[in-house]
Amino acid sequence: MSELEKDLPENPAETPEAVPEGPEPEETAPAPDSSPEQGAVRLPDEEPPEEKPAEKEKKIVPGQGVNADKYDVSEPWLDGKRVDDSVEGLGIDYDLKGEEVETALKYFQKKTIYRKNAIFTVILAVIAALYGQAIFKNPDYAMGYFMIVLALAVIFMLWFLPARHIKSAANAADISEDSFHLEFCPGGLLLPQEDGRYLVGFDRPAMRAVEFPSLFLIVASKEKLFVLPKRCIPEENQEALRELLREGLGARFEKAEEK
Repeated sequence: MSELEKDLPENPAETPEAVPEGPEPEETAPAPDSSPEQGAVRLPDEEPPEEKPAEKEKKIVPGQGVNADKYDVSEPWLDGKRVDDSVEGLGIDYDLKGEEVETALKYFQKKTIYRKNAIFTVILAVIAALYGQAIFKNPDYAMGYFMIVLALAVIFMLWFLPARHIKSAANAADISEDSFHLEFCPGGLLLPQEDGRYLVGFDRPAMRAVEFPSLFLIVASKEKLFVLPKRCIPEENQEALRELLREGLGARFEKAEEK
């Protein structure tokens, strides 16, 4: 056996592989964090910041204002968003008289239900006339008499219920000694509640306002009105309120004459 063969290992599998010479491999950088907070620098012991939940709208029942149709058994509510004390508003303290409530409700009913009631009245009157013609041809037609009475009764109720509501609301205002507080800001009405103030925005489609010679009428919804007599508002505050309504409502703020 030659000297070279003596230096070789007996098991070929134990022969060490040759390692190529070259620069040592660089350490692989850790994969970037794929969490939503990627890019945010956070200390090891730092707690994540708590996000304050956005204030959601809440259905509130105002403790003031005039109900547009009290004969509806449901209590009117408004959608409001709670605001903190940093929101300042123009405060108005007021009370109501019967004639002021009557003026507001008559105007509101004229704009909302008079046309509808007039259309129903015409339709019912035509129905009653047709049944009257049938009775003229056949006096024994009992159903005709019933339908005529029913049509006339519905016509009566269409006009009686709104008129009775105006009278009862005006009488209630005359005997009440309650006073109220309402605030206005550039965003809308600020209504007080037990747990704070709530903003009812001017941007709501149903919101509109009317200025009469003796009062401001704020229509917050189809069911809730706010009547603000000018006798309770100083002249400078009247101008400030007028400006807020004009800027917040635009064409939905108008003037009207009392009748």
